[in-house]
Amino acid sequence: MLIPELRRPLLLLAAVLSVGVLGFRIIEGWTWIESMWMALITMTTIGFGEVHPLSPLGRVFGMVYILAAVGTGGYAVAQLSAYIVEGRFIRDVRKQQRARHMKSLRNHYIVVGYGRLGREVVEDLRHHRASVVVVDNEAHAFEHLGTGVLHLRGDGSSDEVLREAGIEHARALAIATPSTAVNVYITLSARQLNPNLYISTRVEEQGAEERARRAGANAIVSPFPSAGSQMAHRMLHPHAAEFVEQLVSRRNPELVLDDIRVGSGSALRGRLVDLRLRERFGVAIIAIRHADGRMETVPGSQASLDTGDVAVVAGSEDAIMTLRSALEGG
Repeated sequence: MLIPELRRPLLLLAAVLSVGVLGFRIIEGWTWIESMWMALITMTTIGFGEVHPLSPLGRVFGMVYILAAVGTGGYAVAQLSAYIVEGRFIRDVRKQQRARHMKSLRNHYIVVGYGRLGREVVEDLRHHRASVVVVDNEAHAFEHLGTGVLHLRGDGSSDEVLREAGIEHARALAIATPSTAVNVYITLSARQLNPNLYISTRVEEQGAEERARRAGANAIVSPFPSAGSQMAHRMLHPHAAEFVEQLVSRRNPELVLDDIRVGSGSALRGRLVDLRLRERFGVAIIAIRHADGRMETVPGSQASLDTGDVAVVAGSEDAIMTLRSALEGG
């Protein structure tokens, strides 16, 4: 689709050229090619000479057309030149390419708010090679954004902006703006646009967690209470805290925490003692979220996996990737 700022001057040039072609065609009775040639050399002031001698009426039309075409054509060319030289053309082309890319996205992740928290979310998602779209209403926020990350400047509370970011086909949404009220509102809007979306919402005000959950949030992130609990845990249980940090951070590819849903075509269904996942794949089953919603933590050897269950596993990235293919039935 033609860029609007490019469309207007081009349409103006086409209109001026059309008037000249029709004028010479009707007044002089020339062919379409001859009329087109005469209109072009008149409009561009090249001065190659007349195709055929002009009639008196043709000369009058030619004088009027010269004044109109040169003025109007010069204005259109000036607009086109400014549009290209000022860099707006490249910006709009990239914007259209980005919009087309966003429309093709499926199961991607959207991050609204690219502050300190939003940057950490994006870095973790990129580490896991996830497709990410970042939304923020401040242009300077994207100065620290890495190359290759789709971004959209706009108000994340706007349904139009969320749709442009592909909310209907997204896998999950992280809402990380500093305003709790705005975050709750975005949560409500996003839940209406995509009932199946997983939403993680940042809140900072006391008592706002329940509002966010009622609005449709699946997970609540409260930076200060979370940081306080983490500091206390580090002081009380430093070794356990270090292990947990390695487990959830992106610094150690040999120790990764992930969850995998058991597909209907998977052969890995049954009791854990029979599946021998640790021996065969080198991963540990930390917990199982059964299809009925029940969470089984530290499952024993008699625990079982069935279609629809989600296994929470720990191991190396390569081992988990191999297990994922087997559990999902790929």
